[in-house]
Amino acid sequence: MKASKLIALSAIATAFSLIFMTLGAIIPALDYSGIFMASLCVMLPLAKKSAKAGLLTYAATLLLSCLLVGATTGRWEIIVIYGLFFGLHPTVNYFFKTKNINNILALAIKTVWFVGTLILIYNVFTDFLFDASFLQKEWVKKYIYLILVVGGAAVFIVYDFLIVRFQRFTDAIVARMNL
Repeated sequence: MKASKLIALSAIATAFSLIFMTLGAIIPALDYSGIFMASLCVMLPLAKKSAKAGLLTYAATLLLSCLLVGATTGRWEIIVIYGLFFGLHPTVNYFFKTKNINNILALAIKTVWFVGTLILIYNVFTDFLFDASFLQKEWVKKYIYLILVVGGAAVFIVYDFLIVRFQRFTDAIVARMNL
């Protein structure tokens, strides 16, 4: 593949990622889905089997999000969670796949990484993950870390399964479009 095509595909992926991050920061109902959609855009250069382009797309999105989204809206929690997990997750999946890492081991590593990110986000940006009224309940205060670990791990296993399938779908579409 020509380098110019890969650069153009990565630039388009970065632009769409930035759009989704901006929409997530501006429209509160889209904060989670904006992060998710931005992470899906990183899959485009990975579909061309270029981890370098995937990492550069992630880094460019993160940098531009800090400059445009964080500085203008103050929604740093969206940028932090994208930077710590969601932006890197597709590339980490690609590395695990290309290095033939055991699927169970890879899932365990990614699950611990996701749960760690959840705990960090909870401790720094408490209101981002949960509604304030939910956090005021006594049983939630008592078991919040158990909820984050068990609930986060369960949600992540389903999420990871779907993301791997979506990467295969993206690979097929990019190949079919001959990008």
